[in-house]
Amino acid sequence: MKLSSKLAPICTAIAVVLALSACTPQQTTSSTAAPAQPETPSATPAAAQPALAPVVQAPTVAPAPCANCGVVRSITAIVQAGTSTGIGAAIGAVAGGLAGNQVGGGSGNTIATAAGAIGGAVLGNTIERNRNGGTSYDIVVDMESGGQQTIRVPDATGINQGSAVTIQGGNISLR
Repeated sequence: MKLSSKLAPICTAIAVVLALSACTPQQTTSSTAAPAQPETPSATPAAAQPALAPVVQAPTVAPAPCANCGVVRSITAIVQAGTSTGIGAAIGAVAGGLAGNQVGGGSGNTIATAAGAIGGAVLGNTIERNRNGGTSYDIVVDMESGGQQTIRVPDATGINQGSAVTIQGGNISLR
């Protein structure tokens, strides 16, 4: 509901009171005059009604953009292959050779030992690489102050596209 429509009855009542108070005592107590009819809001002359001041709202001032604040545009998982030092391959070769030596006898035993050592080396190397590898996340943020920033983090739990975030010192946190 508009403010002016709430004030209209109040302004009308004030106008009636002002019009009646402007009358002299002779005008209100005349014995020969016809009985006064109560004034209706529509009968009050427009000049007697006070003018309503326009309702002016204070201008809203937008807060200054936060230099470290923004909204997440995208999140990309980056799978990083691990490195191998050779320790995993060596341990795997020894374990595979020992397991292969338990199989068969004679020349079959030698073949099983060699196959176990080779298989163990490959398996040990793969396990070491997977253990040293991992997943990180590139998070692209549209900054409030303009531009974009990309932050790489090891864990993006709780951060989603459209999240409001703050970036400080290469770290990202939810606002």
